[in-house]
Amino acid sequence: MLVSVIIPTYNRSKTIARAVNSVLAQTWKEIEVIVVDDGSTDQTKDVLSQYGDKIRVIRQQNGGPSAARNTGINASKGDIISFLDSDDEWLPSKTERQVRLFQGPQSVKVVGCVCNARMLYSTGAKTSFQIAGLHPKHAEGVWANPAQILVDRFLLFNQVASIRRAAFEKVGCFRQDMRLMEDYDMALRLSLAGPWAYVADPLVIWHEDAGSGLSRNVSQHEISRVALTILDDLSHSAHLRGRLQGGRLRHRRWLLKSKMDALVLASQSDGIRAFSGKLILVGLRIYEALYRRSPFIARMKTNQIEGQSADPSLKPTCL
Repeated sequence: MLVSVIIPTYNRSKTIARAVNSVLAQTWKEIEVIVVDDGSTDQTKDVLSQYGDKIRVIRQQNGGPSAARNTGINASKGDIISFLDSDDEWLPSKTERQVRLFQGPQSVKVVGCVCNARMLYSTGAKTSFQIAGLHPKHAEGVWANPAQILVDRFLLFNQVASIRRAAFEKVGCFRQDMRLMEDYDMALRLSLAGPWAYVADPLVIWHEDAGSGLSRNVSQHEISRVALTILDDLSHSAHLRGRLQGGRLRHRRWLLKSKMDALVLASQSDGIRAFSGKLILVGLRIYEALYRRSPFIARMKTNQIEGQSADPSLKPTCL
């Protein structure tokens, strides 16, 4: 089973080698590595040239992370497509463990597989599952309800996901009009296409933003605004809305809107209004913490996988 690994990059000459080396070190050897240089102006080209025919490099004018990933998808040949950001890295067994899950008899309908990640912040390390409040019962298996989880919270996606080529035929590719939260949009669409497999072990190392990358620094208000737009699109789609619990979707939209309003208030020059906004933000954080511990929040529904099965191969076109 061929796995296509797509690494979009923009001005990451200091970290791109670490990412590429981690892919070339994978224990699963049926891999093609496609690096999409999205208009870099630093020494990224020189660094990549050292790999020769071990990798395929595609250069294009800067179009953003979605355009770069879609270019890679169009050029790929694998049955499974994986993504890695150019400042992060994989542990050697990441691809093999995910491929094995795709081959299990219970995973015929599985559209993708995600693993845990160790996230290195300047203040310390956490795991992506820990941050998202995911506590699976088994070390690996089938995740039956990813959509219900992702409506409530974010989960690191691009670096940890492997996706069946056929799944892109169902949901389309990355939205090129989005330069922020495009991974959340893709994850939500894939979560509605079918169950996922998962690995609870952290097989990815995520590094805090090294600067001058594909995405720009953005405010919490902008992140909340884009997330709200994505959920609004879901709520306005009769096809997708019917596959989510309406109350859960409305709750998440209310929480994001409340946070945006409080952030605007907190940024006011008027001292009293700013204090009120900050107070509301504290209240919302407390509310979210309590909500995550309540019986109302969705929790992972999982089953174990054993055995092996075949996988279809389709070639999507992402424009």
